[in-house]
Amino acid sequence: MAENDQDLDNTIPYENNLEQNETIPHTEESDDINESLDFSNWLRIWSNEEIKSWQEKDSDLIKIIQLKTQSDEKPSREQVSGSSYEVRKLWSGWELLEIVNGILYKQYEKSSINSLVLVVPKELRVKIMRELHNNRIAGHLGRDRTLESIRRRFYWPGMSSDVGSWVKECSICARAKRGPGLGRYPLQQSQVGFPLDRIGIDIVGPCPITENGNEYIIVVSDYFTKWCEAYAVPNHHALTVADKLVPEFFARFGMPKQIHSDQGREFESLLFQAVCQLLGIEKTRTTPYRPQSDGLVDRFNKTLQIMLSSFVNKNRNDWDDHLPYLLMAYRASEHDSTGVTPYKMMFGREMAYPLDILAGNPKSQENLCPIEYVSWLKHSFDITFNFAKDNLSKAATRQKNTYDRGIKPRNYEIGDFVWRWYPPTAHIKLGLGWIGPYKVLHKFSEVTYKIKENPNSREIIVHVDHLKPYLGTVPLAWSLLRESESESDGEENYITPEPSFDDSEQEEGPVDNPVDNTIFTTPIPPRQSRCGRAIKKPLT
Repeated sequence: MAENDQDLDNTIPYENNLEQNETIPHTEESDDINESLDFSNWLRIWSNEEIKSWQEKDSDLIKIIQLKTQSDEKPSREQVSGSSYEVRKLWSGWELLEIVNGILYKQYEKSSINSLVLVVPKELRVKIMRELHNNRIAGHLGRDRTLESIRRRFYWPGMSSDVGSWVKECSICARAKRGPGLGRYPLQQSQVGFPLDRIGIDIVGPCPITENGNEYIIVVSDYFTKWCEAYAVPNHHALTVADKLVPEFFARFGMPKQIHSDQGREFESLLFQAVCQLLGIEKTRTTPYRPQSDGLVDRFNKTLQIMLSSFVNKNRNDWDDHLPYLLMAYRASEHDSTGVTPYKMMFGREMAYPLDILAGNPKSQENLCPIEYVSWLKHSFDITFNFAKDNLSKAATRQKNTYDRGIKPRNYEIGDFVWRWYPPTAHIKLGLGWIGPYKVLHKFSEVTYKIKENPNSREIIVHVDHLKPYLGTVPLAWSLLRESESESDGEENYITPEPSFDDSEQEEGPVDNPVDNTIFTTPIPPRQSRCGRAIKKPLT
């Protein structure tokens, strides 16, 4: 609900489990952009025989399958007391387990109908997490949405911990997603109660010009259902915007009661005013330089840019080819505020997802005639809307408390690894703002740190606001250095003098960044003084 209208006064009426399972590595393959564009492997349907074979090879699952096959009655605690965590976890939910065609399934507890999800053997878990997080139609979404997307289709003990670790250790996500903001003001909110009560509209761009000649994205979001549309266009003239809205949004979904936007010239033009007046749509706008007033659209713009930056090529000129697939991923993911996917809020049912075919789930709904389907759809909308409204109210309170409270300070110790926020790449459309990882070498104060990207790179001094934790494995260069130091008897000792510097002027660009060689980045010049002279290291 905080997204619905984050600043009412500014709205102007228009006059883990991974530690136990070392079989789940987080390889660098998942960061390969070319791999994420290859759909031929993961669209191959898993046969029942393959799934059954994988489950039988899993020492934990086969024990449950054998017990379930012998008797549907729940075994005694003594029978599983000496078993692994996974066996005991599955045993605790014995009543929800079912065997269909020799394959172990579990009832999906959040579904209003009898829906079964596949109990996944260890051999398939990495592949599933990669396809439902790293793939283009998965969109590199966050932990909660990735977990919910997997949970609706699969189950395994410790899934929440595994997915959380997978997302945390994803270097693409770490570099693409921004850290929390610094300033906070009290949050004011307004409510909507039906689809298309209010839509927000905004322009994203300029982006790199694509081969189709597109440079901007028109974003339209419904405040109630959270349904979002994005249209790639060559310019953002008022005529172009109206030509997209009327035939492609209004003609498909109907007329909204209200359109909310910033004060862009295309939205303030006489043409756009005339369109709204002709269609009977109320037009409102934000105050200047206050994107929080159009919070839903502003937040979706950031999400969309993160998703696009994870999949575009090195020239960043194919983003319009990815738009339909990434919108699909967003609409099929549960929204934090409503607790329901935008697709279900708009159509009353869940989207059929490609990976649903692979799971081989039994059919969970009987065929309905048109009249029965209309009745079922009405019932589904009633339940969904009431559930969403209740969650929106709770989310509004939660988001306001969180927003007004501000952020927590971060603290790093010597030897920690961190990502570094680098504005020259962060300010590029679809660019990756976080670079690194870097190692913390020295802590001068609560806000000032000395860091180094690799053993052969320069040391730089940065403010804590430009750092965030790195949660992956130790970088290879530092790991090799640690091994060589352990084999060496001698070690160079030196004292780092206290520096005299201005925090705002000390940050310098990195010499190189091998971690980013698969992602587009801008060339970073060598260190220079304010007069333009090259800075040389002092003689020792």
